[in-house]
Amino acid sequence: MRFQHSTTLLLVAVKSVIAVPSQVEPPRCGLLCISQSTFASTCDLMDLTCICSNEQLQAEIQTCVASNCTIREQLATKKYSYDACDVVGEDRRALVWIIGVVFGVLGLVAFLLRCFARLYIGRQAWGMDDWFMCLAVGFMMPVSFMSVPIAQHGLGLDMWNVPFDDITSILYLYFWDEILYAIVLSLTKISILFFYIKIFPKRSFRYMVYGLMGLNLCYAIAFVFALVFQCTPIQGAWRAWDGTFEARCHSINVIGWSAAAINIVLDLITICLPLPELFRLSMSPKKKIQIMSMFTVGFFVTIVSGLRLRSLIAFGKTENLTQDYVEAGYWTTIEVPVGIICACMPAIRSLFSLVFPRAFGTTRGNNYASGYASQKARSRVSTRPMTGNAIRVNKEWTVMSGPADLNGSDVELFSFEQMATVEAPPKKTTPNRHSDMLRINEQQVEGR
Repeated sequence: MRFQHSTTLLLVAVKSVIAVPSQVEPPRCGLLCISQSTFASTCDLMDLTCICSNEQLQAEIQTCVASNCTIREQLATKKYSYDACDVVGEDRRALVWIIGVVFGVLGLVAFLLRCFARLYIGRQAWGMDDWFMCLAVGFMMPVSFMSVPIAQHGLGLDMWNVPFDDITSILYLYFWDEILYAIVLSLTKISILFFYIKIFPKRSFRYMVYGLMGLNLCYAIAFVFALVFQCTPIQGAWRAWDGTFEARCHSINVIGWSAAAINIVLDLITICLPLPELFRLSMSPKKKIQIMSMFTVGFFVTIVSGLRLRSLIAFGKTENLTQDYVEAGYWTTIEVPVGIICACMPAIRSLFSLVFPRAFGTTRGNNYASGYASQKARSRVSTRPMTGNAIRVNKEWTVMSGPADLNGSDVELFSFEQMATVEAPPKKTTPNRHSDMLRINEQQVEGR
């Protein structure tokens, strides 16, 4: 009884010496560790400067607290000690939500430009690649903009400066964020693969594309299942962090690493798959380089995936999750919209080629400043007797300026003279096989 009374007086003395304004009441076990470790050191209990600057003493206090206090008591003790020593914690909350919102907006703008190009440039049909991209963008929005409430709850602050209920809320939002992340990655790649099917008709290539679609679908199902049931019961994923909620959980580090590694492999296969087909396209070297460069921009997504993979090293064994989860969080909110942007680049390129025709290797008849551009064609066919019963046809096109035809498609113009000679079948009525020759001089208009 006397020992307990003496210990209580000691704790009161320590608390009075290290009296600082704090929202968290210092726990008994933490104060006891501070007092015992200080008495065993060279520092006086009244010398706060010595206690705060002695690294060995701080390590001993931390070891004692970790052995004798609960997780919540450890956090409360650490907050109390940092407040006493005037240690200012890092605040990266703004970084979390700004990156999420900015890249989310960029991904949304890319999708809207894609829709505009589909509907108004050439009146292209809305295909399966567009429908899957709609789904991908629908799942991207909460992944990106969920960064705002996560930052408001305290992601970016040191864990001991975050209220306990907010830590639970952060983990709950993170639980859904990881599930949506796995889904949107697969949907984005499936959309790209459907686009490949539209432009590459080769049967063997299509078989490879369908097989890769199946792998992406299996990836999404497998890792969504693994993430949902990472803990038993499921609520343990966001409630078991402090040890007060009983749950059996698998290593989130193993799940995160395996998901990221397999996703990188699927990214590389998706990027490299069309390159041989693109190389065989019959077009100018400049345009071929532009198109191949556009497809290989997807390597940037793979680089982002690798950086995110590196950030997962401390994901499963963190002691300061509200700081250590920041890197994994913002790389996630970068990777998903960048994948959307890369998938929309072919459609965006066709849109930009209207405004910057020379930059994209095209020459277009246009009058964008006034908003008028159209074409009017006329032909003049003349026949006259020629040697050998030949017919000469002159065909001309005249490009006129006038009100734009809203029902027309985007027209790409380039001029050259093409001479074609076609030999007519021999006449059965004459013994001398005279030939009819057709000569065409034309200025060609190629519609893209």
